[in-house]
Amino acid sequence: MNLDAFHFTSRPRLEKPSVIVGWTGDIGSVSSGVVDFLADASGGGSFCQLDPVDFFAVGGVTVEDDVAQYPQSRFSCDERRNLMILRSDEPQVHKYEFLGSVFDLVKYYGGTEGLYTVNGIASMIPHTAGRRVFLVCNDPVMQHELRQFVSAGLTWQGPPHTSTFLLWLAKDRQLTGAGLWVEVPFYLANYEDARAVGTGVSSIGRILGRSYDLDELDRRIADQDETLAQLRGEDPEIDAKIYALEQGEMLNRDEQQELAEAVQDALREHSR
Repeated sequence: MNLDAFHFTSRPRLEKPSVIVGWTGDIGSVSSGVVDFLADASGGGSFCQLDPVDFFAVGGVTVEDDVAQYPQSRFSCDERRNLMILRSDEPQVHKYEFLGSVFDLVKYYGGTEGLYTVNGIASMIPHTAGRRVFLVCNDPVMQHELRQFVSAGLTWQGPPHTSTFLLWLAKDRQLTGAGLWVEVPFYLANYEDARAVGTGVSSIGRILGRSYDLDELDRRIADQDETLAQLRGEDPEIDAKIYALEQGEMLNRDEQQELAEAVQDALREHSR
């Protein structure tokens, strides 16, 4: 166990906590939205950071509104709920060593009752539909237990996501872990899907047996729905495309692009 890569501001009292991992830049901002909500609900700030210098190239620095945005990996906690929360950019290099450092911190606190990742997955659904949650587990017993909370499994054939790699490494260390993948309408993939974030928070809460005040998320969901309802009222073609999705019809690639661009423009204008 090596904690040299961490910069601590405090040492919270945690004993084998549940661990929630979220990544920035996720589809629908589901991952970061869930961990941000959980961290805010804890009422405290971060207690340590993982030094990013070995895991991010210089090109990992982005500029937003003339302000440099450096990669960060911050750990927060909820001592009352015995919960550790990681909000991080995905490592660009030395991914194995990065995740190994995360496990070093988990080991420092006695291991974990369960490791959970939450991500968004783009889907051909309308924003008016409920958001399904798909489950991936690294342990058959845990998968059986979580079936009462998340009924749908997920099979992925593409390159492994960092969350998938994390669960694989956790199994190698005899740590049980699960990944929750929340549906996001494809035309909301580049913006926060408040409803998907709410679904992710509710799912984590049920799994951990903890309740959260969701009033703020409900307000964000209502605001999102109002903006999209206004767009549908103003643009009959967009309304027709969303209605087609509501009827279970597929859109071709051009129609998908037109819908995504129109929704993105509307959300961008609304956020000004």
